Amino acid sequence: MVLGSINKDITYTKSVYFSAQPYGFGYFENGLMIEPPSWDDEANQWLASLFGLKYERIVPSKNIDPDKAWNDYLHRIETALKAGNAVQTCRGWMGASEEGGKIISKIGGRLFWWEGLSKKHRPDMHYFTIIGIDRSQDEIYLHDPVLGWYGWGKDVSASGKMLRKAVERTPWQHRYITITFKPSDRPAKSDAERRRLLKKRIVKKIKGDSSVYNSVEMWCAFFGMKRLDKNFIHGIHGLKAFKKDLQPERFRKILALKLQKRRMQPASVVSWIDLAMYHKAWVALIGAEYLEETGQIDEWQWLFRLHILYEKMWMATSKLRSIFKKTNNVESAIPMVRPLLIDMQKTVDEIINHFQLYLKKWD
Repeated sequence: MVLGSINKDITYTKSVYFSAQPYGFGYFENGLMIEPPSWDDEANQWLASLFGLKYERIVPSKNIDPDKAWNDYLHRIETALKAGNAVQTCRGWMGASEEGGKIISKIGGRLFWWEGLSKKHRPDMHYFTIIGIDRSQDEIYLHDPVLGWYGWGKDVSASGKMLRKAVERTPWQHRYITITFKPSDRPAKSDAERRRLLKKRIVKKIKGDSSVYNSVEMWCAFFGMKRLDKNFIHGIHGLKAFKKDLQPERFRKILALKLQKRRMQPASVVSWIDLAMYHKAWVALIGAEYLEETGQIDEWQWLFRLHILYEKMWMATSKLRSIFKKTNNVESAIPMVRPLLIDMQKTVDEIINHFQLYLKKWD
């Protein structure tokens, strides 16, 4: 929606496909941690370069006065809206509570993707788009995907007072953030040039070239970690590392170590994996939708097949989450999850083989 507000030709499905996000995979070895397929700086800068735009992300410093930060935040939003540009920003969850292991929100109903995540290990943040503001009525108009999902949300309104409370609940790395695209002096690439550059980018994504993935520092901030001793492994290499960690004995050791060192319950660990697979399935589906819309049937079939494989992984990880929601005892759970882990390894092999087919055709 943010890109579409400045260029109506850039639909949501088009932006997802041209970002090449459906083709990427990142994994932190020995950590059971998959990179979230979110809109990071690298992807946004890439999209801006394709369509002749300027990308801007502003986050105030950590210790800024709250009143000044809020007023500056509103001013940036108003300035962008007056220029015809929607603004992506972030808020915390309001009114969320846990009931019998399920997380319920008064605003959006059951937040099923958070189930199994303890409060300590789930992010109190959610990105959405501001599409209008009326300061005289203290009313702000939003497009919020939590009421739909991945580009099919709803337009709602909120008072400025309520929004400020929600914004100030977020971690400081995301508080008062504004993300916008603006016109620039750079010309947009031609359709043929965009397609040529995108194919090269997709191949790099699959091969694990770190230049087409975002920085480790961003994910340190996202996960609230001071440092990461190793980088994420990307592409096919990341998938192979993930498969290795799904070996039942390695899987058991990693869960036990996280519980011992970080007090991270097994349910939280597998819930993050489940969330990542849910997102990856949807991102692949949306990219495939663009290909279908534009009649690129051969590549649509390839990407839709990737969506199905990620759906298969998501169903398996949902079963994992269900088991670990009932027990925190890693030793007793491993015999129950062993068949699932073996099936997941086989599915990862299918995904790797599927990526290799793409490289054989397009590289």
